[in-house]
Amino acid sequence: MDDFSIPFEKLGNARKVGIQLPDGMKRKAIEIARLIEEKGYEVIISGETSFGACDVDLSILEVVDVLLHFAHTPILRDERIIYVPYFIDYNPKIDLEIEEKKIALIATAQYVHRLDEVAEWLRSKGYEVEIGSPGGRVIYPGQVLGCNYSVLRDCKADAVVFIGDGLFHAIGAAIYTKKKVYAYNPLSREIQEVDTKDFERKRYFEVSRCVGKKSAGILVSSKPGQRRLKLAERLKKIAKERGMFCSIIYLNNIAAEQLYNLPFDFYVNTACPRIAYDDSFKFERPIITPQEFEFLLGLRDSIAMDEIEF
Repeated sequence: MDDFSIPFEKLGNARKVGIQLPDGMKRKAIEIARLIEEKGYEVIISGETSFGACDVDLSILEVVDVLLHFAHTPILRDERIIYVPYFIDYNPKIDLEIEEKKIALIATAQYVHRLDEVAEWLRSKGYEVEIGSPGGRVIYPGQVLGCNYSVLRDCKADAVVFIGDGLFHAIGAAIYTKKKVYAYNPLSREIQEVDTKDFERKRYFEVSRCVGKKSAGILVSSKPGQRRLKLAERLKKIAKERGMFCSIIYLNNIAAEQLYNLPFDFYVNTACPRIAYDDSFKFERPIITPQEFEFLLGLRDSIAMDEIEF
C-alpha cells in the first residue's frame, strides 16, 4: 500500500487493533484492515469522525489493545495510541518567482516531510529560507495545524510560503504573522498570493451579530485534544463582570443540530477553531471564537486567529 506504512513492530503483544481514519480516507478501511488481519490481529474499525490529531476515539480503547490513528501527527501522549503519518509525495523543486527573497516555509502534515529539500532548492535559486522549530502540538519543523502556527512565532522573513492544498492554513498564517503569504499547491503546482480580506470581513460580521446580546453559551468539547475548560471558565467570569449571562456547554462532537433547542443568543466555541471558521453558516445563531469574544467584550483591539497551544 503506497500511502501508509503500518508499524507492526509497535503493536507488541496486542491482539485486538483499532483503526481510526479521517473521513476522507475511510475508503481505505477495508484495505488496511485486511493487511492487519493477514498478520493475525483482530481489527475493529472506529466509525467516529476524525477531524485531526486532537480528535481521537478514546472509547474504542475499551475494546481494543491499541489504536492506530491514521494520517495525523501525535498530540495525545498515550502508549496505546499509535499515530500513523500520511505523506503525499511531490517534487520539491517548486516553481517560485516572488519579489521577497527572505521567506519562511510552512506546510501541513501531509507535505512537511520534504520541506528541507524545498528549502535547499530555493536557496540554490537565491532565496534566504527559514523553517521554524516545532513545539507543543507540532512535531515537524515548519508544520502548521489549523489551530497552531507556533513555528511562525519568531518569523524574521519578509514573506511566508505555504505548501499544501486549500487556503485555510495560508489565510491563518497571514493573519497570524501580518505578512504576505503565498499558497503553493504541490499537486497542481499552482501558486497564489493569499488575500485575507474576505475571511476577516466574514469574521467581523459574525461578531457584529453578537452585539447587544445578553446570553452566550460557551462550548467546550470533551475531546482531550480540544478541551479548553479553563479558558471557558475565564471567559465566563469576564463576561459575567460585564453583565452578560454565560453558561458552559460540555459536549463531544459540536454540531449545529445539538444546539437547536438551547436558548442562548450566540455561542463561543473553545473547541476546534474550524467549527466557527468553516461551519458558522450551519448554526442557527452566531458562533465566534474566544479571541472574537474578547474583542466583543472590549479586551482586544482586533480579532486574531484562534490557537490551541498545548
